[in-house]
Amino acid sequence: MALSASQAKTARLALQRFGLGPKPGLMEAIGGDPLAALKAELDAVDVALIDDPSLPSAAQAGKLSQKDFASAEEVRQRELAARIDKHLSAGVGFVERLVLFWSNHFSMSINKDQVIRGTIGQLERDVIRKNVLGNFSKMLRGVMQHPGMIRYLDNQDSKGPKSERGDWGGFNENLARELMELHTLGSGAGYTEADVTQMALVLTGWSYIRSWEVGQDWADAPGGRPGMFYFREKWHQPGAITLRGRRYGANGIQQGQEVLTDLARARATAQHIAFKLVRHFITDEPTPEMVEPVAAAFRDSRGDLKQTALALISLPAAWSREHTKIRTPYELAIAQFRALGTRYTTQNQWAFTEPLRAMDHLPWERPAPDGFPDENYAWLDPDGMTIRLDTAMLSVDVFAGQAKATPLALGRSLYGKSLSDDTEGALTWLAEKRTGYTVLFMSPEFQRR
Repeated sequence: MALSASQAKTARLALQRFGLGPKPGLMEAIGGDPLAALKAELDAVDVALIDDPSLPSAAQAGKLSQKDFASAEEVRQRELAARIDKHLSAGVGFVERLVLFWSNHFSMSINKDQVIRGTIGQLERDVIRKNVLGNFSKMLRGVMQHPGMIRYLDNQDSKGPKSERGDWGGFNENLARELMELHTLGSGAGYTEADVTQMALVLTGWSYIRSWEVGQDWADAPGGRPGMFYFREKWHQPGAITLRGRRYGANGIQQGQEVLTDLARARATAQHIAFKLVRHFITDEPTPEMVEPVAAAFRDSRGDLKQTALALISLPAAWSREHTKIRTPYELAIAQFRALGTRYTTQNQWAFTEPLRAMDHLPWERPAPDGFPDENYAWLDPDGMTIRLDTAMLSVDVFAGQAKATPLALGRSLYGKSLSDDTEGALTWLAEKRTGYTVLFMSPEFQRR
């Protein structure tokens, strides 16, 4: 039975606000109870995991990333292809959207260093995906101890001034600062510059093994494996520290792990993450009434990310607010592939990546650690809209030949009775695929989420 206009509108919210966009017929499949479809995805066993034994383990990725640029780039391309395949095969794609959110939350750029290029996909696959419906504290620790993040924020050579190797160099505050400002508490959360310094001292010795260090006594890393996290005890600042009013004893790596747990469970962290989730999925201007239930779920569950996601999709605003968010370029490209039933291959990857390059939204290439912006202003400038039109036409030129449906039939299959009169009228008159599909992909229904 065809969905009513009201049912189609609600199903579209599930597919676009929380998912990766409709595929032909998917709206009908979930239209009876879209919220239940989202919850079912959260309950599905191993829904976030990528089961591909050909992809490298942490040890393999770490080693390959230090071999040469070509090896690191080859690994990155395989990881990206596996990621996109997962997006395209997903049902609604709510969990995939959560993966993208958390990957951007812990943003890094492959252009800074070869080590990051060769390990960033493995970090997303083995740290983000494995914990995306688990505990935030565990995800945070996995990211902070990952060679990619350590290298990205320059912690690999950080040494405490009073450590055994303190005369070999100083400590670096980059990882500590972004950990507190971006990854946990948020800016303006009441911590001080002294807290940042103390955090940096806690993280001294948190490093990874460079290939040329293996077997060298001076590296202070006996038994370390290339490309893997290593706590260099002789580099760690000795003694207790006081951070945000709490004293942490002198117990080596345990000190840092205790601090990370406390940061993950801090009230400010719950507020910061809840605000970002609401802003990402629902509106550029979250209200306290939207943020507080999500923050409470995070806080009360001690960082259970599945419970936090359930609180997000249970917000009244999630189902009553109109589609005001604009899709990011990456989301738009994925949505077009899903709508057309296209696969991502080495032959057509250029048609996916080149528009993203033009819109400065290539995966894992945000220059700053704050991640790609969520707000509409970042993607709605006149040049951006022109590129979106070019992108729509490119996708149609490359892939539309595989599609059999008329533009109107495809639009109805994707959106049912939630298709606006204006869009349906335009598609009725534009039966020619190139023009009709382009209009569909540039329509408000397709561009907004």
